Amino acid sequence: MQPQNQFSLFGNVQVNEAEQNSEVKKKREEFATEIRSRERNNIINNKRLAQNNQTTTITESLPLIPSTLPQDLQLALKAQQEQLMKRSFTFEDFPDILQKIFSSDILQLHYGVTGLRKMLSVESGAPIQQVIDANLVPKLIDIIQKEQIPQLVLEAAWALTNVASGTTLQTQSIIDKGGIYLFVKLLSSQYRDIAEQAVWAIGNIAGDCTQYRDLILRVGGVDPLINIMQNAPNKNTIKHCTWSLSNLCRGKPIPDFKYVKNALPVFCKVIIDETDPEVLTDACWALSYLSDGDNSRLQTVIDSQVVPTLIKLLDHSSLQLVIPTLRILGNVVTGDETQTTYVLNQGLLLKIPKLLSHDKKAIRREACWTISNITAGSINQVSQVVRDSAILEKLFTLMTTDVEEIVREATWAISNSTKHGTNSDIQLLVQKGLLNVFKQLLEGEDTQTMTVVLEALLNVLKRGDQDFKDDNYYLTQLEQMGVISKIEQLQKHQNQSVYQKCFNILEQYYEAESEL
Repeated sequence: MQPQNQFSLFGNVQVNEAEQNSEVKKKREEFATEIRSRERNNIINNKRLAQNNQTTTITESLPLIPSTLPQDLQLALKAQQEQLMKRSFTFEDFPDILQKIFSSDILQLHYGVTGLRKMLSVESGAPIQQVIDANLVPKLIDIIQKEQIPQLVLEAAWALTNVASGTTLQTQSIIDKGGIYLFVKLLSSQYRDIAEQAVWAIGNIAGDCTQYRDLILRVGGVDPLINIMQNAPNKNTIKHCTWSLSNLCRGKPIPDFKYVKNALPVFCKVIIDETDPEVLTDACWALSYLSDGDNSRLQTVIDSQVVPTLIKLLDHSSLQLVIPTLRILGNVVTGDETQTTYVLNQGLLLKIPKLLSHDKKAIRREACWTISNITAGSINQVSQVVRDSAILEKLFTLMTTDVEEIVREATWAISNSTKHGTNSDIQLLVQKGLLNVFKQLLEGEDTQTMTVVLEALLNVLKRGDQDFKDDNYYLTQLEQMGVISKIEQLQKHQNQSVYQKCFNILEQYYEAESEL
């Protein structure tokens, strides 16, 4: 079209600047991921403490006090075990316990190890550091490695599990002595209680930090856990294994997929089969990490038939469950056209308006991010969003009234639609008030949002060139609204990207007269 005006251009022109916002599917911002990681770590720490109160187990198919022992020792150990179950221990008992643990007498050793385990099995104030300072970690590992009596192995493993619920440095005391290899080996124990205690230990250590997680993965901790889950005798075992296995799959940086790929279909099955919100939350958090990858991962999720269940879980009352559920679906719609269409056909968009209006910021943020991935898809997928008046209305409201990070995410969703939608979609967006929303956003202070808006405005103007041959209606509207004048002013913005986006518009639609 013919230039209609002249504007002065300021700054250094970068004609060949790459489009910063041209990715096909938009990734989350790192600061948001860090916030979510902190929230997730709080949940894990609470769970790590909760396991200390477990006091009941399922009857073993193999006795932990074996019949191969002398009968009098069997009877004495069983009697002592019953007595110890009834009494509590405090730190005042520590000197006596310490002496008995280093005794060569089996009964004394059994008393000391069991007492130590019970002393450590408290929610707060456990003497973890005192145990480490007394050099008991290598002693407990030695007891496990000798495998003299399964009951002793269980008590020692339980005590070490509680040590692993302490600080990272305290957990390191176990790792330095080969504890990871030991616990992974115990996962395959023929004694159910010992194997399940190893499940707790692995979960505690993996939940501490990604470095410990990766150590467990490299020595083969995933498949034995999966085997226990698949042969679980009860819901509690599934619950514990899901938590432990989820710790091996979560965290940033994400684990190497070759180590955790076998867990992906397992979590899908758990989500389909289980109803316990705590189990579902652990499984969904893990799957949210595992599904963050290439299309082959996404296809595994789809093939598992878990998507319809995930859609239903978006209505769940638990915020901690809805967030990872939405994250999984947001990941899947980053896939190819067929994969995204499959999710939409399951009714995802029907849930979105409610989520965009949620009183929790984290839910609104995830919902906007999910929509931005859909609007970066095919023409048909963009049209489904744009022509859903409830979704469009909510997005416009968020763009003009919400906090900065939500404004930015919602703006991304609309910006993607201006690039990937049809000319008719753009016309509908303008009819619904898009230009007024953009005008308001350009008055703000967030430079990231400004660059997204300016890019979207250029997309809109290009569509106007196609629809209005003689006079670009969208350009005329922007002039009358004072947006073009605002764009000229923004050339003086200190942010180079904001300047460049302004230059791109003015250079293309006006006679640009540089003041350089």
